[in-house]
Amino acid sequence: MRSQLTPRQVALAIGVSEASLKRWCDRGLLPSVRTVGGHRRLPIHGVLQFLRDRGQAVTRPELLGLPPSTGHGPLVYDRARAEMRQALLEGDEEAFRRLGYDLWLGGNRLCEIMEKAIAPAFGDLGAEVLHGRAEIFEERRAIEICTRFLHEMRLLLPPPEPDAPLAIGGTAEGDPYTLATAMVELALRECGWKAESYGTGNPLRTLKAAIETVRPRMFWLSISDVPQRESFVRDFRLLHDAALARGVALVLGGRGVDHDLRARLTWAFCADSLVSLVAFAERLREASRPSRI
Repeated sequence: MRSQLTPRQVALAIGVSEASLKRWCDRGLLPSVRTVGGHRRLPIHGVLQFLRDRGQAVTRPELLGLPPSTGHGPLVYDRARAEMRQALLEGDEEAFRRLGYDLWLGGNRLCEIMEKAIAPAFGDLGAEVLHGRAEIFEERRAIEICTRFLHEMRLLLPPPEPDAPLAIGGTAEGDPYTLATAMVELALRECGWKAESYGTGNPLRTLKAAIETVRPRMFWLSISDVPQRESFVRDFRLLHDAALARGVALVLGGRGVDHDLRARLTWAFCADSLVSLVAFAERLREASRPSRI
């Protein structure tokens, strides 16, 4: 997908005249930049945000780098979940992307799309693998499809503000699940954080070193699996102490955070969902703003 588009491309994509499009740019409704030669270019993230805000129809989505049928799919989460599961099972990447874009261009937040459609679709697919109705390779292929989509959406979001608070995170050693931490990164970036996932399988001691070196405002630990529980609890205390000493909000979440772990760990916030994590992050960001008197 191109990072910048010409006025003609955008005008053809949404079915308006190029003159109308340029007037929107002149009025500040659509962000635009000028090339060295003086030609107007429109950043793709600004174009898509404009379409979301206005509910503007897209007649030729392929000109924007979107799947050809974008704009005509389901906007109801239950139906999107079922169709996403089918697309993932069949390895139909274009169909999966279209469903994701339909939900996002329809005004839904990414944290809600991931929580109410994508994650449940993977839950359904995982159940089919568990009961022998789908192959492991089909699930692995689906993860790659979703990973590429999340990365694509990350590039389409506007860059964080220069003073945006920093959040870092990932998964611990023995926890190879990539999608959860990638979803957290994307959800936080959408709500204005400079969020950076450090990936999967990190020893907790190196994550402690990351907190001490990078000094983020928030650190998240996505927990899907804890194969060595006693050593995890022991090393987590070091992580917690490093975060506490530096004023870093330590956030936990994931299906692996069961009742036993909740009783043995200490944190600033334990997220039961992406939506609740985003709500916490928005409160924390607001509280971190310098007061204006």
